[in-house]
Amino acid sequence: MRLFDPLTLGGLSLRNRVMMSPMSQRAAGQNGQARDWHLVHYGSRAVGGCGLVMVEDTGVAPLGRTSHAALGLYDRGQAEQLRRIVSFCRGQGAAVGVQLAHAGRKALADTRGAPGTLAPTPLAYGLGWATPGEATIAELGEVVSAFATSAALALEAGFDVVEVHAAHGYLLHQFLSPLINQREDDYGRESEGRRRLLVEVIAAVRERWPTERPLFVRLPAGDGASDGLDAREVTDCARACAAAGATLVDLTGGTPLLEGERVSHEQTWETAAALCSGCELPLALGGGIVDGADAQSLLDEHGAILVSVGRPLLEDPYWPVKAARELDAPTPLPTSYAAALQAR
Repeated sequence: MRLFDPLTLGGLSLRNRVMMSPMSQRAAGQNGQARDWHLVHYGSRAVGGCGLVMVEDTGVAPLGRTSHAALGLYDRGQAEQLRRIVSFCRGQGAAVGVQLAHAGRKALADTRGAPGTLAPTPLAYGLGWATPGEATIAELGEVVSAFATSAALALEAGFDVVEVHAAHGYLLHQFLSPLINQREDDYGRESEGRRRLLVEVIAAVRERWPTERPLFVRLPAGDGASDGLDAREVTDCARACAAAGATLVDLTGGTPLLEGERVSHEQTWETAAALCSGCELPLALGGGIVDGADAQSLLDEHGAILVSVGRPLLEDPYWPVKAARELDAPTPLPTSYAAALQAR
């Protein structure tokens, strides 16, 4: 399995195994709509050779967005603006996905939260942040419905993939974590209860998302603390997500659940190994990537079938072209550039 081999996921064919990691741009209009920035930003990475371009965390509700300038996908006007991005990227040979998210107590980070934000328990993210409300059962039902509605709008916009974001300290991760979820009802207590909301979201999204189209779930490799989520719990969660309709785990470390330690590469690799041995879902993995050899090592050494590339693609939209040359693979050059660049 090589980085520039094609990949089939359900009814979707990818030209290679390079996935642009979803990365917040904080460039949306006040109504959460995509702007020209997003068209150029994502379009450039499609032209640059990515197999799958993943659009950043996109809020399923106004108070679920990560900032006042974050994308949203809860009305048709937002879907229509995203549609032109999808159309352009697909025209350049890339598949396009969108990451659906609810930030919970980390919503609207530019103002450190706002009245009405939700969490499993009323614990603020940090000093100076608004204290969230403890989500009621009715509000959790609204969260599930919001994800399903966003998935239906993503289908209208033409996306090939949807990803449910349950990492990086956002709402679904908050429910998963024993460090944050202190509930004593059916959405808390033991690990099965803590993952109930996520499983309900996956099932509701799958009802609105065609069977042949991949449904990713982004899971945390841990919580960045010794008494937080471990590899076994993440693996159990992945199996439950698979039963609910997820088709791939996008595993991530990095961003902390708390304001403390980030999840290490070592813990990420440990969790990746547990997933490969204990869950039937294929794995996307990123972290520590500089060049093509780093990306290839995630396929060779850590069981990934898809590589999530982040910061290198911010520095260079044509990172896939350079990585292909490093690995002596066919270079994914756009037709308009090929003649000039191949003559060099």
